[in-house]
Amino acid sequence: MAVLIIASKRDSAGQNIARELTNSKGFQSVPSASGDLLQSGNAFLKHVDTDGIHTSSLALDVQVDAVIFASRHRSERNEPALTVHWTGNTTSRADFGGNPKSLSFTDPPRLRAALLGLDEAREARRLNYAVTLEATHHGPTELGVPTLFVEIGSTEKEWNDVEAARAASDAIWKAATNPLLGKNAVGFGGGHYCDKQSMAIRNDGYAFGHIFSKYFFEEYDEKMVHMAFARTRGECRTAVIDWKGIRGPERAKLLDTLKQMEIEVIRV
Repeated sequence: MAVLIIASKRDSAGQNIARELTNSKGFQSVPSASGDLLQSGNAFLKHVDTDGIHTSSLALDVQVDAVIFASRHRSERNEPALTVHWTGNTTSRADFGGNPKSLSFTDPPRLRAALLGLDEAREARRLNYAVTLEATHHGPTELGVPTLFVEIGSTEKEWNDVEAARAASDAIWKAATNPLLGKNAVGFGGGHYCDKQSMAIRNDGYAFGHIFSKYFFEEYDEKMVHMAFARTRGECRTAVIDWKGIRGPERAKLLDTLKQMEIEVIRV
């Protein structure tokens, strides 16, 4: 099935990643009623006028199996970083696109391929960047297909770093064309940056759908837990929990929900 890569014209990092993809992967312009569209094999590349997080529909005349956004990343620490995450709003707030209490679909092998691809590209290009998995956040949430972000952070310097753009483009290409199978799981606990789940991918063969940070438990809703598993492509009957990354009473609520769902629990 086809995969669509999207880069916002408002996003310098996304545009630089798209340029590297176009130059290195043989993308060519193809006719499309929806505007400018490039294609290389089963991968399509589209530039959009809106910010990626506010993309509300695909408006394509081709059917795609997943969407990958090439994007910038911002953080308070302003540290160089290459990041990957699924989209969704796990609480009643939707300050950055998408709908409240709504999650995108996920395809865990694509995230696994993206994270390991970023690791590989960082080493090959000797980049002084952190490679990190982020918890599910921001929009879009309603595209109807797995929606992944691969990002460069965290300042203009990094957004315009050609080598970082090449690293991100390599990872996006792998996620689009060569998903890596693993043990599908939904993650829970820890902060916004998911160190425990990242290591579970690298060392233990996991492939993650949604990851809920500890902030989700301030407004715990078991319906969101059910949605995370339901919107994971492929069989997913495992929860990987950052045990110390959730307070005891909140963890007890989660464990009760998972027990009712007959979900395997793995502590990390």
